[in-house]
Amino acid sequence: MKPTPEPFAKTELIKLIAATTMTNVVKIAMKAGNSVEEITEAGLEAEYTRQGIYSAIRSAGFRTRSERSDKGQTLKVKINKLIEEARALEARLTQQDEKAEIS
Repeated sequence: MKPTPEPFAKTELIKLIAATTMTNVVKIAMKAGNSVEEITEAGLEAEYTRQGIYSAIRSAGFRTRSERSDKGQTLKVKINKLIEEARALEARLTQQDEKAEIS
């Protein structure tokens, strides 16, 4: 069994950033157990922009924003609402046609 690696200190992260790309640093640091906040702090100190750091985190395959809580339910709700509106409109048109035939 492999020993679990220790998270890198900020100074070690800064040295890694100088040696390789930010994406590689993110991959290595996340495997070692560093948090996104620690990586961001070290990247900012190494004069990366916040946008550049978060882009590297995303390209390394890690999400930085929380998952959507509705998990796609919003689209289903909108579609169901449109279907209900279409059915109601169809029923209203059918009633109007029936009234027109009776008159």
